[in-house]
Amino acid sequence: MSPTAAIAEPARTLPESTGLKEFMERVEADPLPLAARYQLVAAARVLLEELYVHLPLKRAMHATDPVQRLRLLERRLQPLSEPQFHAELTDVFRDLRDLHTGYQLPDPYRGHVATLGFLVEGYADPDGTPHHIVSKIDSSLVHAGLDVGAELLAFNGVPVERAIERNAAAQAGSNADARLARGLESLTLRPLRTGPPPDEHQVLLAYRTPGGRHRETRVPWRVRAVEQRAGRVQDPVPTLATGLGIDVGSEVRRQVKRALFAPPRERRSAARAPRGAVSHRTLRIRGRSYGYLRVFSFNVAGARSFAEHVARIVEDAPAGGLVVDVRGNPGGHVPAAESALQVLSARPVAPVSFSLPTTRAALALARSNPAFRVWTRSIQDAVETGEVYSQAFPLTDPEAITAGLPRYTGPKVLITDALSYSAADIFAAGFQDNALGPVLGTARRTGAGGANVWTHELLRVWLPELLGQLPRGAGFRVALRRATRARGNVDVPLEDLGVQADELHRLTRRDVTGRNRDLLAAAVALLG
Repeated sequence: MSPTAAIAEPARTLPESTGLKEFMERVEADPLPLAARYQLVAAARVLLEELYVHLPLKRAMHATDPVQRLRLLERRLQPLSEPQFHAELTDVFRDLRDLHTGYQLPDPYRGHVATLGFLVEGYADPDGTPHHIVSKIDSSLVHAGLDVGAELLAFNGVPVERAIERNAAAQAGSNADARLARGLESLTLRPLRTGPPPDEHQVLLAYRTPGGRHRETRVPWRVRAVEQRAGRVQDPVPTLATGLGIDVGSEVRRQVKRALFAPPRERRSAARAPRGAVSHRTLRIRGRSYGYLRVFSFNVAGARSFAEHVARIVEDAPAGGLVVDVRGNPGGHVPAAESALQVLSARPVAPVSFSLPTTRAALALARSNPAFRVWTRSIQDAVETGEVYSQAFPLTDPEAITAGLPRYTGPKVLITDALSYSAADIFAAGFQDNALGPVLGTARRTGAGGANVWTHELLRVWLPELLGQLPRGAGFRVALRRATRARGNVDVPLEDLGVQADELHRLTRRDVTGRNRDLLAAAVALLG
C-alpha cells in the first residue's frame, strides 16, 4: 500500500463551517483598496507614538522600533497583496509581545475562527518526557482512532514538539511560557480577527491511537463564526468598554471551545452565568469537602452583578477551603476581577494602580474625559520632570462595589497558568499581594498582561480630531494605562513579568484525561 493510500480522512466535515479555501476566495474577490491600507498604517502610527503606554519598555526589552517599521511599510504598500499587507501589519504589533496591543483585521475576517475541530493538551512524564494528546474533538471528526486520548506525534511531517515551538515563535505572548502555551493552543484553533489565516488548507497528522496503533490522517481547516445575532457576525468583546484588560484572541478561542466541545448541560449552565464565565462544584478529596470555583473569563457586563454571582457561589462553599482556578482566563472587565477578589477577602483589598503615557494625546484625553482628570496634573508636570509615565491611580474601589455582599473567609488557593492574562493577571497579583493564599501555577508565571486596553473606536469618541474612522470594520487595540502592583510589590509592573507562582505543578496524564485530579489534589494540599 502506498503512503498516500494509507492516509485516512474524516468522512464528515465540521458542522456550521466552511472550508478555508472557500473563505479565502471570498476575501480575495473583494480586496482592501490601497487608500484604505494607507489609512490603517497612519492610524497605527498615531496609536503607537501617542497612546501606547508600553512603547519605551518594548523598545528596550525586545529591541524593536514599531514606529519606524510602520514608516517603512507605508513606503512599500503598493506591491503587497492583501494577505501580505495584513501579515506585515500584524507582524509589527506581534513583535511588541503584547496581546493587548494589536491590529484587528477587517471584514470578513472579523468574528471568524479557523479550527481543525479538536484540541490538544500537553503533559509530561515524571522523567520529563513530553506528550501531547487530543483532549476534545468534535464527533464529526472521530475516525480511525483519532479520538480523545490519541497522542499527536507529528504535524505536517514536523515532530509535534518542534511544530509547537515554531508556532510559539509566531505568538505575541509576553514571556516564553506564555508564547509556548499559545503556540500549543493555536495549533488547532486560530482567530482570524487577530492574525493571518493558516497557510495550508489541510493538515497531515501522525498520531498514536489510544490502543497504541500508529495512524495518519488529513484534517481540513474549517472556518466558522464565533457568535451571530440576527444573522450578523459579532465581535466577541465589547469595543466601547473603558475598563477592559483582555486578550481578544484567547477570548475568541474560549467561546469557540465552549460552543464546540462543552457538554450540552454545561453549555446551558454556562449560559445562565455571566457570559458563561464561571462554573463551580464541590470537591471530595481524601474524605473532605472543598469548594471549587472556575473563572473562565472576566468578560462580563458589570462588576457588581458579577460580584453578586460570585458571592452567591462562595456563600454556599464548604468552610474547609476554596480552590479558585483562573487557568486559560484571557481577562475582561478589570473592576469585575478586582471586585471578585474582594468577595474572597474579609479585609479591604488593595487594587492595582494604573498610569498613562506622558504624551500630548494622553494629555488631550485626560482633559476631555472626566474619568481621566485625576491623571492630568502629573502628565502636565512631565514636561519639567521628564517622567515617562503619569502618577498611578486605581481604576476600582472594590469595597464600594461589593458593599453588603457576603465574603468567603476560609482558606484559599489560586491556580494559574501561562494563559491567565490581563484582568486574570490583575486578579492573581491582587490575590498574592493581599496575602489571600498561595498561588499554584502549571507554569512559572502568568501571561504577563499589565494594562487597561482601549479600542481605536473608543478613543475616537474622545479624540475625534486625532483619529478617524477605519475601513471595513478594521480596528486596533492599544494598552493605554499601565498596571502596577500593590502592598509588598508596590510599583512593580505586571507587563512582561506577570505573577510568579508560589508552587509549581506540571500537568500529568491524569490531569489531562481525568478532570485535573492530580492538580486539584496538589491545590488542596496547600490549603493546610
